[in-house]
Amino acid sequence: MGDILAGLFRVVVEAIAHLNPVGLVQKRLRARRLKKLTRGESVSIPVDLRDPELTDGEWENGHILLGSETPLWQPERPDRTATRFFCPELRMTSADEATMAFRSESGRTELRVHSDEAPAVLRALQED
Repeated sequence: MGDILAGLFRVVVEAIAHLNPVGLVQKRLRARRLKKLTRGESVSIPVDLRDPELTDGEWENGHILLGSETPLWQPERPDRTATRFFCPELRMTSADEATMAFRSESGRTELRVHSDEAPAVLRALQED
């Protein structure tokens, strides 16, 4: 009886993992952010950034704050504050179903963002 229950439990856990509930929640959050942006509201889009001035040349997790007058880079590190971020010359270097990577022509700045949100981020960074 215990083996049957253990087997059934394993099947249920594997089915839940296959459905990827975290991915579904993240997709809904991205859709919600994009709707807010189209309504003109401010949004915070998660990105990875590497820039000599803003991240000391190291990859850093953070957010691009869009919808205000100018895009801001908000690092996740609590010891840093939001900073104006403008990079008009970003070019795509790679893409998959989850992320798109961009690099400046000089190679100094690199950005990774989810493919759903990449067009909005690029528009905002190149408008200024």
